[in-house]
Amino acid sequence: MKVTFEDGNTLTLTSGDGREVVEDMADVINVTYWLWAFASPRVYRTFGRVPPREHILRQLDIYISYVKKGVRVAAPQFQPVHYERRLPLATRLRELFEVWTQPELTQEIVDISRALIEHEGIKAPACGWDAFEDPEEDGVKFEDSLLWPEGVPATLKGQWPPKRSNR
Repeated sequence: MKVTFEDGNTLTLTSGDGREVVEDMADVINVTYWLWAFASPRVYRTFGRVPPREHILRQLDIYISYVKKGVRVAAPQFQPVHYERRLPLATRLRELFEVWTQPELTQEIVDISRALIEHEGIKAPACGWDAFEDPEEDGVKFEDSLLWPEGVPATLKGQWPPKRSNR
């Protein structure tokens, strides 16, 4: 991926072998959004539908592959971060989703999702997971910002990215 800044300078994001990493990065960010949904049962219960098991398993396969590479998509928001704990947790989460009884989330699914977010170096919401509300942004509900089998609903509906003002 090549980013061009207003001053004309460019930045290309690549992996160690020279491949552009935008696809990997976007995939992992999409998985992280799903982890956030599973870590927030209060938000998850507001969803109008349940993600298909196969879709979640594919998302977790992407995440497990990413973790096995030992990479990170974001700078940590705190230290120390125990990145080494991600693989066993992600593997266990995948096992839980293989036998998942929809739509309910077990406490273990919630706890592992929270732990994976922490082990990515991402802080929990300041209000705590159990008080966290739908972080609606620019009229887009969290559910519509997630990657579903057909795509990201907010993008498909033309709600994202937000329109720029003509200031």
